[in-house]
Amino acid sequence: MKSYIDDLFKYIETYETDYAQFKTEAFLQTYTGIINVFQTLRSDRDQAVEIDYYFLDKIKLSPLTSSDLRQVTVQVLITRFESEADTDGRSNQAYSYCRNLRPAKQDVAFFEGHLVKQLFEEGSLKNNFELSSFFLGEVGAYMNKFGTRVNADLSPEAFDAFSTAGKMLQLQRRRLALGKDLIDDRNSLEFHLQRVDVFGRLGGGSKLVEYFLRDWGYFATTTFWSKLSSWFGELGTKVRGAFSNFSYFRLLSTQRSLAYFVYTIVIIIFLGVAIGVPSWWSGKTNKVLTEFQEKASNLRSGGGK
Repeated sequence: MKSYIDDLFKYIETYETDYAQFKTEAFLQTYTGIINVFQTLRSDRDQAVEIDYYFLDKIKLSPLTSSDLRQVTVQVLITRFESEADTDGRSNQAYSYCRNLRPAKQDVAFFEGHLVKQLFEEGSLKNNFELSSFFLGEVGAYMNKFGTRVNADLSPEAFDAFSTAGKMLQLQRRRLALGKDLIDDRNSLEFHLQRVDVFGRLGGGSKLVEYFLRDWGYFATTTFWSKLSSWFGELGTKVRGAFSNFSYFRLLSTQRSLAYFVYTIVIIIFLGVAIGVPSWWSGKTNKVLTEFQEKASNLRSGGGK
């Protein structure tokens, strides 16, 4: 395991000094390989203590503020190590060191108020969206397991109170806890937010946010024709509703908004008539003229014989 830890910190150094040579996939595989061993260290306490001190030595070699990748990697990794591998308080030296460097000591408060916010800052992680996606998932999974429960009945108003980073964390946690098909559930928060175009507004302000929303299938792409079709569909519904009861329609027609609507419909009808009737008459005239010319030609041919 020590060789994996060595490799992980080498990748971080490459990220900081020569990003062109940084290999995202290899870094993530190494990180995942390390955390997969944490559960086995619960029963091997001496090994856990040894790994804890090895982590501590590696962490102390450079300030955590050397880069955003070093900060997020070390803080998330060591917090998870302490939560999963430290069962008796003997293997938490690296965690205590990292915790003392935080502006907020509690894990959840630090993740929500600082680390996730850092992920969504402009240019974070050198705009490597794959890294951002991975660590948002790591933070979400940790908070689901060791933090408060996900609120399955979160209201749109409560969701709106979060910052952009907080909203994305909430959506990630909900996907992990409640499933990836929430957008198809008509009773879900996600379905409602997409229907009122909250996701469109969110994604319009950040390429990273748009990346997440598209990846999750929440960012609906609309075309001119889909908008036009939708407009005519709504128009038809309004017309049918208004004319279904004439007394009700007459009452509504006194309201300014509906009056404008009626005037617009009338104008559209007259424009259609103005354009359609001449076209129809022209076609009719051409047809009659063609038939007349054919008869005249037949008569001339008959007379010549």
